[in-house]
Amino acid sequence: MKNSRIIAILLAAGSSKRMGQKKITLPLGNSTIGSFGLRKFINSKIDHVFVVTKEDDSLNWISKDLFQKPYKDSWTHVPCTSANKGQSYSLKCGLTQALKTKPLGIMILLADQPFLSIQTINEIHQIYLKRVSQNSTIPFLAASFQGVPRPPIILSPNTIPDLFMLNGDEGARAIIRNHTNFEGLLVEFENQWDFFDIDTKEAYEVAKRYEHKGN
Repeated sequence: MKNSRIIAILLAAGSSKRMGQKKITLPLGNSTIGSFGLRKFINSKIDHVFVVTKEDDSLNWISKDLFQKPYKDSWTHVPCTSANKGQSYSLKCGLTQALKTKPLGIMILLADQPFLSIQTINEIHQIYLKRVSQNSTIPFLAASFQGVPRPPIILSPNTIPDLFMLNGDEGARAIIRNHTNFEGLLVEFENQWDFFDIDTKEAYEVAKRYEHKGN
């Protein structure tokens, strides 16, 4: 593992209730929804990615080449025994591992946002490092679309105690909701596809058409 600065937690343990089947395993391009995104995250400036899944996940949705060098050293599988209890438990499993690297920031990524661009990830990464150098107490830095905070979000280690207080399906958004003043904490982006969630069969069909056009 590299000298850790910004570590990512990829939440891939969702129940996919709205989809009706495990969405990260569904085909997209020449891989799957989950692997499509993971490949981008590995190729970004993030130092390491912790992939949090249910305990019994076979990882057959991850492209085979990502298990080999040079990719395999860029991510770690984190099977979470309590993932069925809700997203907050998956998040805590990832945080427990990520904190061992003593990171400067922890980026939260979602496995069902495959079109999040490397450029967007790297821009948030760069801005966070700059803001931290100016103000080490910054609690987080989040992407924003049309004025609404959205993943990805980079959390300062200072916020971690609050995250371990979360329950059920609460995620990092619960931390954001505790702040009424977002000045300096949001980075506005204009590409809606960065934040496109594949939560339903209809959204999946839209995603396949978008990817087929070469995006």
